[in-house]
Amino acid sequence: MRSLRSLDLKKAPSVAETLDWARTLVVLGREEIGEKDAAETLHILLKYQSDIERATKELLGRSKPVA
Repeated sequence: MRSLRSLDLKKAPSVAETLDWARTLVVLGREEIGEKDAAETLHILLKYQSDIERATKELLGRSKPVA
């Protein structure tokens, strides 16, 4: 979360989005979060496509989000 909130985004993830993301990871049965899990669930944390693309590039070193 700290890394995402440090990016220049239109809207940084709030507590509500963070909790939604955590619930999603629990439902998916993830005890650890790998790069693939992070990339596939960024849309839960971020509302804008441009923010998803920026986070994907800055944090995961990819030019496009995982489809």
